[in-house]
Amino acid sequence: MPAPGGHGSGGILPGIALAVAAAVAMGGAAPALKALGAAGLSAVNIIQARAVVGAALLLLTAAAVHRGRLRIRARDWWLVLLYGTVSLALNQVAFTMALTRLPVGIALLVEYLSPVLVALWVRLVQRKRLSGLVWVGIALTLAGLALTGRVWSSGGGLDRAGLALALLAALTLAGRFLLAERGLRVYEPLVMSAWGTAVGAAALTLVGLFEPFPFDALRRETALSGWSLPVWALVIWVGVIGMAGGLALGVAAQRRLPPTSASLMLTLEVVAGAVLAYLVLGEVLTPPQLAGSLLMLLGIVLAQLAALRRRPGGRLTDPAPDGGRGSGRRR
Repeated sequence: MPAPGGHGSGGILPGIALAVAAAVAMGGAAPALKALGAAGLSAVNIIQARAVVGAALLLLTAAAVHRGRLRIRARDWWLVLLYGTVSLALNQVAFTMALTRLPVGIALLVEYLSPVLVALWVRLVQRKRLSGLVWVGIALTLAGLALTGRVWSSGGGLDRAGLALALLAALTLAGRFLLAERGLRVYEPLVMSAWGTAVGAAALTLVGLFEPFPFDALRRETALSGWSLPVWALVIWVGVIGMAGGLALGVAAQRRLPPTSASLMLTLEVVAGAVLAYLVLGEVLTPPQLAGSLLMLLGIVLAQLAALRRRPGGRLTDPAPDGGRGSGRRR
């Protein structure tokens, strides 16, 4: 199977647009997720349902679009298995469990330390230079996330097990971008996301041995912004938009963005979720939360400006000094 190309295919601006769309898709599922919780589904049941729906849609789409190019080489299955079980399934379970022990703002802030972890990996392990603006952008984004998540309202001491679970969520989320980067050297974004989601869904289905999915709940109805909607429709919403759409768009964006940029762009999910919660649920953002959202946007813009400034024409790949035989990439 020919390599589909590395970072820079189509330039950085389309990558940013795809990453924004991915964050909006993921954050856009927030009201439906909240309604499913109100309908009596546990957090584990919700992630099981959306993973299965998302995997089915992505596999069908990949089969229709790429036809005979769905095969994963035997020597690459370790990558797909890690991507699906660790960076997708374990990440969702760890974050969900962290939410049961920590305030939402704290859990989000710790999980979204992932851009810092990705940047440290790129700098220390891959030994690639990072612009100072990238680090400034990460710092501003985390500060904005702290304001948006209202971390000051956490009260007393924080649960250590909850913090450990949130940190595990951060590590696995960082691994998602690094594993996807490696997989995209060989496989199309849709193929990578389809197989990864399928493996993750299979792993989450096994969790059903301990917490079976209540299929009778699909026939119930629940309220959302004054409307009575069937639970099965909300499951499709979170599976199609939040899981399949968000993941496929995010992986497609990463073909054009390095993992440092892609992981930072994902934090926009928090802003998108807050905006949609205001529009759909009437949840009003406080002035500090609005300021935090703007600070996050500023941090992300600075980090992306650093990438654009270092790559004339908005492309991520500089000409290789050896006439095209090397990568010549700098993040």
